Amino acid sequence: MKKLLSVLLLLTVTLISFSQQPVGKSKSKKPVANPAMSKADLQKVKLIEDSLHLLCVQFTTDTSIQARIKACYAFIPKLVSALKLNNSFYYHFDSLETVSTVYPPDSSFRILTWQLVLPKGQFRYYGVMQLKSSKMKIYPLHDLSDTMQYHTQQQTTNDNWYGALYYNVIQQQVGLPAGQAGKQNIYTLFGFEAADYITRRKVVEILTFSQTGKPQFGAPLFHFKYDSTHIKLLDTMSRFFIEYKYKAPTVLNYDRQMQMIVFDHVAPQNEKAKGATFTYVPDGTYEGFLWTKDHWQWVEKVFTFSIDENDNPPIPQPLFGQPGRQPEMPK
Repeated sequence: MKKLLSVLLLLTVTLISFSQQPVGKSKSKKPVANPAMSKADLQKVKLIEDSLHLLCVQFTTDTSIQARIKACYAFIPKLVSALKLNNSFYYHFDSLETVSTVYPPDSSFRILTWQLVLPKGQFRYYGVMQLKSSKMKIYPLHDLSDTMQYHTQQQTTNDNWYGALYYNVIQQQVGLPAGQAGKQNIYTLFGFEAADYITRRKVVEILTFSQTGKPQFGAPLFHFKYDSTHIKLLDTMSRFFIEYKYKAPTVLNYDRQMQMIVFDHVAPQNEKAKGATFTYVPDGTYEGFLWTKDHWQWVEKVFTFSIDENDNPPIPQPLFGQPGRQPEMPK
């Protein structure tokens, strides 16, 4: 009996001492990846998101141009009110399907962009960059692309942004200027632009940050022997785009397996259309940019092989035709 009481007493002391251990000292507890929004702020942002979703649908699909403009203008301050909430950077706004959101690999910022269709084949782009912070740090993006005379060489800030819908962003590091040690992060942005009724563009440009943290778009890091249309212009460009027919399916993006930017070579469908870039379509070949010595070096032909009979997989036991060759269908 005494032995049983001793065992019970030992168990009781052990349980009491375990329950009095400080909370959070357990080695098995996993750290929280991102700061969470407070319960009150989370309820607020969800209500705001519902309103934003309705405005998105309206400025994208409403048949009245005035209604679209009004909805777009109402969307902006409401979005800012959501971004003002603490830790809003970690809220993804998943229901805003017509707003494109991109994050760089280091998640140091995100860019939200959207498009407004105006009369007479005009388009206007809107956007905001939000820096990673518990408090709101944003840079509104003001689209002034229609005032730029030479798009490929223009270096801009968020105050005179070359408007586009961004669909990807990648990250590199470059050396700092002479006399400074270390590396600087630079970001390559990929965007889509509807220039007018019949012309589309895909854009790739560089994003950096000034010493004060202000975003800067465009840098002379695209190096060429000559440009993709074989018209001698400049050896470097601050921004590169392909311009093509509005219905033509084109590619301009980063290929992770090849570790390079790959894009369609677009060309006129006949000699008469040469120079009329709004008629250009992909011709089946691809160009690219390879990251080399802190810049993007142009690659004239990404794929240099061709496919013919000898490139096809072997046919060990053909039903008809000759072994090792493509079969010929009976007449």
